[in-house]
Amino acid sequence: MTTTKKATRPHLTALSLLQREVNQIFERLASLEPPAAEMASEWCPSVDVYERGGKLVVVLEVAGLAPEALRVVCRERELVVTGERKERRPAGIAAFLCMERPLGRFTRAVPLDVAVDLKLAEARLASGLLTVTLPRLKDRRGRETVIPIAWESEAS
Repeated sequence: MTTTKKATRPHLTALSLLQREVNQIFERLASLEPPAAEMASEWCPSVDVYERGGKLVVVLEVAGLAPEALRVVCRERELVVTGERKERRPAGIAAFLCMERPLGRFTRAVPLDVAVDLKLAEARLASGLLTVTLPRLKDRRGRETVIPIAWESEAS
């Protein structure tokens, strides 16, 4: 009588199964992390993004900041706002008893999923809100663009 051997499989214990599941959870959590630029910031202002009248409007809460303390740029299909809130210590104050308003630098990047006209973009600061208005470009998909063909005569 011949005996056949079963193919051996690595035996997974309950502990190794648990470790695999925990690793998968950490991998999923890592994909939810904000971009590195925002993580390096000391604080992050709240932002609202909406569309009104063919314009993309981005509003950031930056109470207490002057226009000189802010920088707004657009690069690689994202709006990047940076700024810094410096320490404010009223005259005659020895120490704060409570200090909840964040200090330091921030960087906030807002992805732009639509084409915008940067030449007509506007930024305004009023009542602690920075409002950036970006007019949308008309959708050019499906339009036909004729490319002229240059005729070259053969040299004899």
